[in-house]
Amino acid sequence: MNCYKLDYNKQILRCEYLNAESEFIINKTAAYTIILIQVVITILISLLLLITAGKVASYSALLGGVASIGPVAFFARCAFRYSAAQSPDLVMKWFMIGELGKLLLTALIFAACIVSVKPLTISVMFATFLIVMLINLIGLVILNARK
Repeated sequence: MNCYKLDYNKQILRCEYLNAESEFIINKTAAYTIILIQVVITILISLLLLITAGKVASYSALLGGVASIGPVAFFARCAFRYSAAQSPDLVMKWFMIGELGKLLLTALIFAACIVSVKPLTISVMFATFLIVMLINLIGLVILNARK
């Protein structure tokens, strides 16, 4: 590792910057991997329900997954727009924008589905939403266990 060449203090700072950037990239990759897993699980639940419970339950599950995945993807995009090594203030700004946007998008997607999609199995939609959200929590636990 060439962190200790030339000026000791500058090189140490360079190493810390590289470590922060590496961790940022690892976390960003993990977040998008979790989102991909959520998409796959949503599709599998929807296909399983199409076979066992019919078309209405299937697209209700798909909408529940979208109500979870869409806002989480928006949040991830905002949260990983900048790394803390680049600008901690911008990170906090976009983190807050992402969180607010996630909450609003979730509410809007549910409201739009309930008002405009008929027929709709609301219990299946909410159950799928919760299952997909649990995948997010499980992914966070696994990520923290690695550290």
